[in-house]
This record gives sequence, C-alpha cells and structure tokens, in this order.
Amino acid sequence: ERAGPGVPLVLYSVMLSRGLHNIRGDVGTMDGLPRLMGQHDYCSQEMVNLFLVGRAVANAFDGDKDLDGMKLTGVHKRSNVGMLTLFEHYDSMQVGSRLKDPITPVWVVCSESHFSVIFSCDAEEVQSATASGGGFDLHYYDELAKQDEPIRLSVSYDLSKASDPKVILDHSKDMTPPLEHCIRTKWAHCHVSWNGTDPIL
Repeated sequence: ERAGPGVPLVLYSVMLSRGLHNIRGDVGTMDGLPRLMGQHDYCSQEMVNLFLVGRAVANAFDGDKDLDGMKLTGVHKRSNVGMLTLFEHYDSMQVGSRLKDPITPVWVVCSESHFSVIFSCDAEEVQSATASGGGFDLHYYDELAKQDEPIRLSVSYDLSKASDPKVILDHSKDMTPPLEHCIRTKWAHCHVSWNGTDPIL
C-alpha cells in the first residue's frame, strides 16, 4: 500500500499549534536556528520534545541550566508520555524525571537509530513498584521490526539495589539487549524477562 503524507501532516499540525515564532524561541541553539531535523534526516531531540511536551527545546533534562553564561533550556513540565534513550546509558545525554516519570506509563524509546514504544496497562502497579520495589509488565512495540506477535517484558525491580554501583548484572555486557539498557536508565539494575520471546539484540 502506498505511503501517504500522514507523518508530515501531523508534524505540521504540531508546529502550527505551538507557533513558528514560539518554536524559534524554544530552540536555543547557538545560532538561534531551529533544528527539528538532525543528521541523516533523523528527527532531532527538539522535534521529540515538541511532540511530547509541546516545546521544541534541545535538551531532555529538567528545567534550565547555565553553562558559562549560556542558558540551556530543558523540559519545563511533567510529560503525559515519557522518553527513555540508549544515549543516557552511554552517558551522552541526561533525561530528567519529567520525561522519565510521565503521567501515563508510556515511554517513547530512542535506541538503535530509531524510535519504538514501551507501555504498561497498569499504572498503579508500575507506580507501586517504582516507589517501593516489585514487579510489573511492559509491552513493547517496534513498527520497523514488523512484529508478528506481542512482546511482553516482565520487570523485577529491587529498590535496595537501585543506587548500588557494585551490583553486577547476570548477563554479559556485550549481549545485553539495548532495550534493557534503556529500561535500566529508569529502573536501575532491574531484571528483565522476555517471557519466551527472543531478545532483540
């Protein structure tokens, strides 16, 4: 079936809802020019934030930061839909709690040069496990993977180990699925079961 212009039209709608003048004010790049498209024609963090929080800011951390007199603008409010990224696992960016702890248990996942989504059908279960430890399920969907069956991940989170840098995970570092690295940027040292599905490496 022939692809239509749906994605560009949604983007135009979001841009016009925010207003082009406001988008220019959001961006905060050194030359003051919007960067909604990144290298290799990938969408930029500005575009992701425009969709998630309604402002085309360049960073994913909470609030604003000052870097030698230059203002770096971050996320100004808690999002309805959150974001996790493999870039944070590699310490190349910081995602603040306003994106990590969204109002609904849905997260856009940036990993392996494209976006996918994880979500829970039980917000209270996720909230309880995050606050005091426990288990919950996350459902994963990747449009590019052309999934022929649902992928359900069971996450076990031990709050007492969350801030312990000495905890060693059971898997080899090289064989850990990137999605698990993304999940652990929010639930540190958690155990992830793929429930019989082959892990996506």
